[in-house]
Amino acid sequence: MARNTPIIPYIPVLDALDLTSNEVLMEEQALRLPIMTNNWPDQYGYIPVSAVSVAYTDTGIYLRFFSRGRGLRATISEDGDRVHLDSCVEAFLRLPGDEKYYNFEFNCIGACDASHRRSREESDPLSPADYQEIRRAASERRDTLFEQRQGIQSFWVSVKISWRIFGLLRTTEIPDHIEGNFYKCGDETVMPHFASWQPIVSQKPDFHRPESFARLDLAKRK
Repeated sequence: MARNTPIIPYIPVLDALDLTSNEVLMEEQALRLPIMTNNWPDQYGYIPVSAVSVAYTDTGIYLRFFSRGRGLRATISEDGDRVHLDSCVEAFLRLPGDEKYYNFEFNCIGACDASHRRSREESDPLSPADYQEIRRAASERRDTLFEQRQGIQSFWVSVKISWRIFGLLRTTEIPDHIEGNFYKCGDETVMPHFASWQPIVSQKPDFHRPESFARLDLAKRK
């Protein structure tokens, strides 16, 4: 393992828990990463307090996002739609040796936009069956849409992404590491913002920068 590389814990009991009830376990045992890098402070001076907790099992990778800041927006309820316009959290992940990466984007009610990409312009959308392999729970109800909630608001989104999404069908195929970056955005929220875990070098907000991805080692399975 690379020195100082973050390590994603192996927590198999997560597969026995509902996504709404794994908060304590993820809080105590998962890898927590801050999503607090403001790469464009001159254009967007505000970022909310945000973080993601990460763990994995034999069946998938678990993410639990938390964010607190000004306002909240949820106007998209269908998968495959432009959830980045709402209060949104994102994970861009890549398997070692893969020229392409996966983007997984979730608004505060759990609607998801995901694809397998070579770049911002070149992508293969996920199928309806693929979306079924992305389990989600959120603090806000999926059937409740709203344009803007004012004041200080917080939300969480808990996710399990099956290894099948990545084409990994057997536990022996799970790699010893993945690469990626995590984001918090809200293009049309009351305070538009674009924050990341790892820094991004770009003149304007652009999360589709695989050169900014960092290595994340997977703890050995017991």
